[in-house]
Amino acid sequence: MYFSLSSLIFLPLLLQSFITSVSATYWNNTKKFDLTITWENYAPDGFSRKMLLVNGQSPGPVLEINQDDLVVVKVHNQSPEELTIHYHGTPWTDGVPGVTQHPIKPGCSFTYKFHATQYGSFWYHSHHRGQIEDGLYGAIIIHPRPHEPNPFHLISDDKETLREIAKATKHVKPVVISDFVHLTSTEKWDMTVAAGIEDSCYDSILFNGKGRVECLPKDVVEANLNEIQKSYLDCLPASALNAIAGGLGNEEALLPGTFSGCKETEGQIEVIRVSNKHHSSSKWVAFDIVAAVNFVNGVFSIDGHDVWVYAMDGSYIQPQKVQAIAATNGDRYSILVKIEKSGEFKMRFNSNSAPQIITGHAILSVEGFGYAQEVEPWINLVGIPVSKDVVVFNQMVAFPYPPVSISPTADVTFNLSMEIRGASYLWALNSTGLMSKDLDEQRPTLFNPQPYVHNNVTISTKLGQWVDLVFVAAMFPQPPHPIHKHGSKMYMLGTGTGPFRWSSVEEAAKEIPDQFNLINPPRRDAFLSAPADKEPSWVVVRYHAADPGPWLLHCHINNHMVGGMMMVIQDGVDAWPEVPEEYAEGGDGE
Repeated sequence: MYFSLSSLIFLPLLLQSFITSVSATYWNNTKKFDLTITWENYAPDGFSRKMLLVNGQSPGPVLEINQDDLVVVKVHNQSPEELTIHYHGTPWTDGVPGVTQHPIKPGCSFTYKFHATQYGSFWYHSHHRGQIEDGLYGAIIIHPRPHEPNPFHLISDDKETLREIAKATKHVKPVVISDFVHLTSTEKWDMTVAAGIEDSCYDSILFNGKGRVECLPKDVVEANLNEIQKSYLDCLPASALNAIAGGLGNEEALLPGTFSGCKETEGQIEVIRVSNKHHSSSKWVAFDIVAAVNFVNGVFSIDGHDVWVYAMDGSYIQPQKVQAIAATNGDRYSILVKIEKSGEFKMRFNSNSAPQIITGHAILSVEGFGYAQEVEPWINLVGIPVSKDVVVFNQMVAFPYPPVSISPTADVTFNLSMEIRGASYLWALNSTGLMSKDLDEQRPTLFNPQPYVHNNVTISTKLGQWVDLVFVAAMFPQPPHPIHKHGSKMYMLGTGTGPFRWSSVEEAAKEIPDQFNLINPPRRDAFLSAPADKEPSWVVVRYHAADPGPWLLHCHINNHMVGGMMMVIQDGVDAWPEVPEEYAEGGDGE
């Protein structure tokens, strides 16, 4: 995301239909929130375990504000664990231990403040170890200024339709999707370290904090798989993950039921109700789809309904009319749905990632449009369209709206070599891992910058430079990684296979111009790297180092991040920001 130094935009907790939501009515106001974090028993899918709750719930309250508001969030840590909460924006409130602050100790509080200069769909979450898997996350809605340019006229030129769309987006509803595991993050990590094998299997998919364990019959599973997938069925076996790292792990250290077995639960299913009280022929509703998943990539769809994707990662795009959206860790998609029929329609999220076959759903319940109608799904069990007529959202043509100009050249280029470093849970973003436990305990970079330090886990730039990051999947086979950059957003320039053998993007674009977009590239704060099956692969992004300070760059798969797949960007080392007194080292924001 791109913000000025006085800005900050959240990335946090999940959400439920009954979740507390605080709405902002006027712009340029101060909005205050209190979030109390506790460690309690909770059963989002019908299975009870200890979780980090926010004001007694997970996901936490929806933070609903307006663009240009001053936002003040006071976090009270009443849990037994140290923690931080990550928001996007100014460096002293970005919420990353070892980078922008010291962790909030049990019994203590910390106040985050920022101006919401951006608009759109965001979320907040813990950035301490694996706590996001314990339920510490939630949704943020930032309503745009009344006259912010929007792309809705590209959907329809009918005035009544545009009024309906404006009304729908004003009352946008978050739909937060997450994967849930029955182990606490500490139990999971301790097992992973003891076994030397990454735990890639989850128990359920939650919509707005609700769901259930669904045990799929073998015949149903097999009917949706190709011959290679059939050999795995429900979950990629531990032996396969162990083999990726050279067979160094100890499978006997895995807890029973981690990679096999299934016991159904009776958790609640989220129901989103739409009523046609005014008996119109059609109605528009808007949803913010927040992929608060930790590991499971999947495909989202609503049975029998087309959706218009009008924003991606909190920024407007040229709208796309689709029936399915592939989503990965941290993605946000704002969608419009035209309602013209009654009935109960499944909102699906079906895994399309290799390690596990897992599905979840919510119900879109519509009343007042005549007789209920039955419809067929757009996607199958593993997220594949059921016919060639099903259109899947295409990120590569998700052009920013209004158009955004970027520099045609970069001032500096960094080549990053993504690879596994020993056991299957140990990863490096650039040849050398930076373990979460080591980063969390170090003196924050904000107070201890190291300009131009030369190592594999730190990047330094000057203020105003345009920076190219070349992510190379150096070892193969290697899965795709959802890479998230804190601070300013990235522009997706190009991707390809084989080694990146050029000294710059400009040189590469001259040789293979069809693989680059330097005119109107998609803009994101997270992206999925290219898989490397039989040879290396690469992805190139460009960003503007306009906000001086320390920013984290990491894989958003929680296992990989905690296992070392991250690094620190020091933007604007020649103009390092002066930290406000209340955020000076040892301060709590007050």
